[in-house]
Parts: sequence; structure tokens; C-alpha cells
Amino acid sequence: MSSIKPLVLHAHGSGPNPFKIACVLEFLKVPYEVKLWQFGNASNGVKGPEFLAINQNGRVPALQDENTGVTSWESGAVMNYLRRTYDKENILGPKGKGEQDIVDFEKWEYFLLSTLGPMMGKLSLNLSPSLTSSLTFSQAK
Repeated sequence: MSSIKPLVLHAHGSGPNPFKIACVLEFLKVPYEVKLWQFGNASNGVKGPEFLAINQNGRVPALQDENTGVTSWESGAVMNYLRRTYDKENILGPKGKGEQDIVDFEKWEYFLLSTLGPMMGKLSLNLSPSLTSSLTFSQAK
């Protein structure tokens, strides 16, 4: 995959959702760059006009793929896009092609997105500042 241009992962320094996408990108060995945004409506904020042009919802993660011209946001939609586009060996998808295989995969996928992800977000808000400051994209990438 070295011939593809790096994707742009839009994130902020804390919270679980951008990290989920970074993990998928790393696992699939897809090159990417991280663009960090701040909370709020400043020029570098997720509620500012520059980011709202990428994601009208004003939330991260968002992903821009110059190779395909696709912009996606919401972690589930981004993960599905990455699997369809870059997981040609089906490393991250269902174990088989049968309907039960697909349903079994989707059950765990949506559990991650709707239950585990929000719980991890609440946990990160309650961690000590010294611990959460060490869990940032600036040090992870």
C-alpha cells in the first residue's frame, strides 16, 4: 500500500473514537496523517467553519481519502469505509460470507460502537489529568 497517498484522520487529543480509526489504519498498514482539532468554534476548533466543512456534525473522527475523493465521519461509517476500500484480504471483516457470519460480525461491531465506545469515553473523562495527558495523538503517532 506504499503507493497510496496518506489519508487524513481528523481527531482531537483525547476520547476513544479517533483512536479506534487509528488502530484500524495501523492494522491495515494504510498510511495516514493526523490533523488535530480543539473543542470549540475557534479557527482550529471542531465547531469552527473549516472543520464544519469536513463534518457538519462538528465531531471527530472524520477521515479524508485523497485517493478516492471520499470524506467520511462517525467512527462506524469510517471503519466500514476502510474495510470496504482497504481490507482486500478481509482481515477485519466477517469470518465467512454466510448471512450468520455477517450478522455475528455486525453484532460485535455495533456493540463496540454503541456500548463499549461510549463507556470508554466516560472512563476517559474520569481518569486523572496526568494519565489522560499521556494518551494523546501527539505522542501516539
